[in-house]
Amino acid sequence: MKNLVKYVAMALVAFGFASCVQDLNTSPIDKNSTTGFNQDAIFTKIYATLGTTGQTGAAGSGDVDDIDEGWSGLFRVSWVLNGFPTDEGWWIWNDVGVDQTRVMGWDGENALIKCLYFRCMIDAKYCNHFLAYADSTSQKDMEQRAEVRFIRALNYWYLLDMFKFAPYMVKESTDPTNYPIFLTRTELYNWLEKELLDLTTLLPPQRLGKYRVDQTAAWLLLARIYLNAEVYTGQQQWVKAQEAADKALQGGYELFEEDVTNLTGVRYSAYQQLFMGDNDREVTKNGNPGPAKEAVLLVYQDGQYCRSYGGVQYAIAATRDGGMTPWGVGENWKCFRTSPEMVEKFFNLSYAETIKANEYEMPALANDDRAILCSYVAGNPNTWKLDGGMKSDFYASWACPKFTAVYSTSDSLTHILNSDASWPDTDIPLMRIAEAYLIKGEALYRQGKTAPALVEINKVRARAHANPLTSLDDKTLCDEWCREFWGEGRRRIDLIRFNRFAGPQADANNYHWEGRGGASSFKSVEEKYNWFPVPSDDKRTNPNFKKMVIDNPENPYANQGGDGYIYAN
Repeated sequence: MKNLVKYVAMALVAFGFASCVQDLNTSPIDKNSTTGFNQDAIFTKIYATLGTTGQTGAAGSGDVDDIDEGWSGLFRVSWVLNGFPTDEGWWIWNDVGVDQTRVMGWDGENALIKCLYFRCMIDAKYCNHFLAYADSTSQKDMEQRAEVRFIRALNYWYLLDMFKFAPYMVKESTDPTNYPIFLTRTELYNWLEKELLDLTTLLPPQRLGKYRVDQTAAWLLLARIYLNAEVYTGQQQWVKAQEAADKALQGGYELFEEDVTNLTGVRYSAYQQLFMGDNDREVTKNGNPGPAKEAVLLVYQDGQYCRSYGGVQYAIAATRDGGMTPWGVGENWKCFRTSPEMVEKFFNLSYAETIKANEYEMPALANDDRAILCSYVAGNPNTWKLDGGMKSDFYASWACPKFTAVYSTSDSLTHILNSDASWPDTDIPLMRIAEAYLIKGEALYRQGKTAPALVEINKVRARAHANPLTSLDDKTLCDEWCREFWGEGRRRIDLIRFNRFAGPQADANNYHWEGRGGASSFKSVEEKYNWFPVPSDDKRTNPNFKKMVIDNPENPYANQGGDGYIYAN
């Protein structure tokens, strides 16, 4: 059983925050009062926002109003918005906001976009509150302040990546008329770069706990924004991306590489173990670094003590049906599957149509451990196909059960070791050091240095027992990002950087999938869909949006809702 101080319930008492995130101000709190500022409770609550949705467990007191609480988790909603509109797969249920999202036709009323926007705002608010009161010069305060600043920076990175203009407030205010200002992407990028550079020295060199961050996290997030700098600011930063990735690679994290075979002969690859119920292991039984040593930011989940529909439960239950190999949780939603385009990252489709294999057999057929896909399970009456085509059918393309609650240390697939029969213990590897290798490889490639780029990329492929690449082009590299990180909430980001998502350049690539019309009817997508609209609610209620965005004479979208999306008054 994992150990974590259970401060989250205390945080509810200590915080007293309303969940409506339109109110971004808090009343003064006497930090010396036992019912006021409880530093440890709030510090833990800030980390908990990465994998939970509210104050009372899986449901009942959500941080974000006006939506099914399960959708409001940072992991889940960022996973959704970065995955649903792409070639990774198809969500077959018609939940609120899903129809618009999966066919790239959203607007400022979209519930899922509101979820992400207000989730990041409330999380930043928690951080600002902490920073306003944990202000001593003690070592503990300085360490915790740096970590909270990183979590705030991470939330602002999501806003930077997903919106053309983002709300910004880094000081707690008691003035109810003091609304967040709006920054352009370039302005927010510049702030975030400076903040993260500060944190590369202020954060501890090594993390002070398995679920905490250190300097490597700051370097890796810096490398990520530098890699995407042209998207955010119009200016390429390949050298800076390479340098920051190099710094991240010097922090003591490493690719996990120890495969295991259980007593019944089932092989768990090192890659697969990153997403299993015991992925919190820092050391294996053989004394080698465990999968947790690859996770630069590991988000706590536990079947008894940390339950959430916005965390890893979602990634497991959504991708399974009841006839598949046991996975250690009681729910099988069977609502998200691959697309044929996703399968094609590992197989020629004509060959794939002949394959019958589950997720433990498929990697050997693909010669790539990352092909954790399922087309057939013995004894299951259902047969997966590869016809796709926007069908509300879980079996219209292969299943994608990357995450599981099964422990790699169990002696069989049916002997489940997790702490609860319905909820997983699997932690979320929100940032992995594998990203630094691919960032460095891509940055080198963009500088025309293909040979050293292949060295870095092939390190990641070698861990997956995939054959080394001998040449590199944009398509190969974009596909490699997908093979390594599919199902982890970043596909949209990479497609945009490679000009394969929306706009004229993406159209010129003739790159399409189910949400872009499918193979038979290519759909042109306007450039504005490379970002999401500021929710109409905030455009209406925050006077700074009109003042700083719509009334900005240099803004080419001033007459189009400020960010290209018209909204109803």
